[in-house]
Amino acid sequence: MFADDTPRLAPAFGPLRRHPFIVLSLVLHAVPLVALYHFGTQRIEIAQRERQQRQVESGAWLTVQARLEKRVHDMARIQSLLAQSAGKQPAGNKEDEVQFSAQPKAPDELLKQAKDLARKIDEIERDTKAEQLAKLLDIPKEKALEQVAEKARAEAPPAAEPRTPAEAAAQIEQLEAKARVALEERRHQLEQQQNGVQVAADAAGAAQRGAGKGNGKGKGKGNGEGKGDGQGNGQSGQGLGNGSAGGVGRQMLDRIAAFTNPDLPDRMTKAYLGGAGTMFGGGVAHMPTVDAATMVKGTGRMIGAGGTYANRVWVNRWYLIGPFDGRHGAGLFANYHHPPEQGVVLDAAYRGKGGRLVKWDYVDMARYPLEPPVHAEDAVYYGYTELMLDAEQDLTIWVGADDDVQLWLNDRLVWEGGNANKDSFFGQVYETRNTFVRDYNLNEGKRVVHFRKGRNKLFFKLSNGPTRIFFSLVLTK
Repeated sequence: MFADDTPRLAPAFGPLRRHPFIVLSLVLHAVPLVALYHFGTQRIEIAQRERQQRQVESGAWLTVQARLEKRVHDMARIQSLLAQSAGKQPAGNKEDEVQFSAQPKAPDELLKQAKDLARKIDEIERDTKAEQLAKLLDIPKEKALEQVAEKARAEAPPAAEPRTPAEAAAQIEQLEAKARVALEERRHQLEQQQNGVQVAADAAGAAQRGAGKGNGKGKGKGNGEGKGDGQGNGQSGQGLGNGSAGGVGRQMLDRIAAFTNPDLPDRMTKAYLGGAGTMFGGGVAHMPTVDAATMVKGTGRMIGAGGTYANRVWVNRWYLIGPFDGRHGAGLFANYHHPPEQGVVLDAAYRGKGGRLVKWDYVDMARYPLEPPVHAEDAVYYGYTELMLDAEQDLTIWVGADDDVQLWLNDRLVWEGGNANKDSFFGQVYETRNTFVRDYNLNEGKRVVHFRKGRNKLFFKLSNGPTRIFFSLVLTK
């Protein structure tokens, strides 16, 4: 057998026998090349992972800076509200101006702003307390101011200069927390003044009844005092307010309340399902109808001069990021919190669902409704855009989502979905003949909200369970 096989193998191995050194040289060169390719590929993969990790670490720090920048902006709003409530600054909406930057400021720069705002807040507090103390003790305001300032110095020793960005961040958070305490104290004072006015009015009116003679009519003054011209049927005086405690004071209280409780909207649906149970709560959804015959549709992010002229505008241009890890089943209606909720930083990157690197991507969706480019189940997505209006106005927002969405307008929660009505809503969307896509009408409900002239921030959190996903935001007059 071996003798028969030898002639057949000889032609194949003949060149190897004739040129052994060339073959050996080729082998010796090939082995390093293969090894180099293998290890080079590994090094490229390692370098990619390291680069992604640096991006994630940078994104985490940028998010911290964005959160700090928001705290400083909140301090500016607090300082403005305190100044207005104390009559130190004309009433206005400047503290509500939109603040956003793709690249947040460094902690040391933010700390400098925070210290300056803290000083202004302290001055307003001292001045207000001195006025109260001067009235209480019947002493000159200058003397009362000295006493208040001396007490403040004794209670608040100067803070040490920070040596690291983390120490600067901690000081910013402390200063912002102190500012919120000052605003809460001011709110309490205004409420006491409001109640005091009403008590004075009621007491004065009660004293009039049955004391004197005349036509029995009651009159009210702006300071809340009631006076009767006569006897018997004198009515209680009505406190109209004098700015610090009356009508303007009520407006001030409302503005302070809107700032201190930004995430307490009137819900369109019932509260989230608590504990164990079915995925969907009770309720029956009724899709808001639209008049398709008179509809003038538009898309985009500019409303008015230079933008969209339409009576039904679908907001289709967003920065989107995701998917992040999400909860399963009914848990998606109270989903996890991820870094974009702390602050929008369009340059940041994060670890998303399954460890993948996720970044903000600009999406100009040509087909209604809005769908994230990457679909994932049990996942969370975020969207950010800026809507430009040529005039301050109230608009109706029409909101719908599969599965759940929350929407913030200028940092105030204006829509919160929930699991109630969802089963019925999906039935109307997917299981019946309809023209909802054609009419921009995949909406669970609607609400009137106020938009400012110029730039308005919109931010949403979309939670998805199984299968399909979309988000719809439509604006009408």
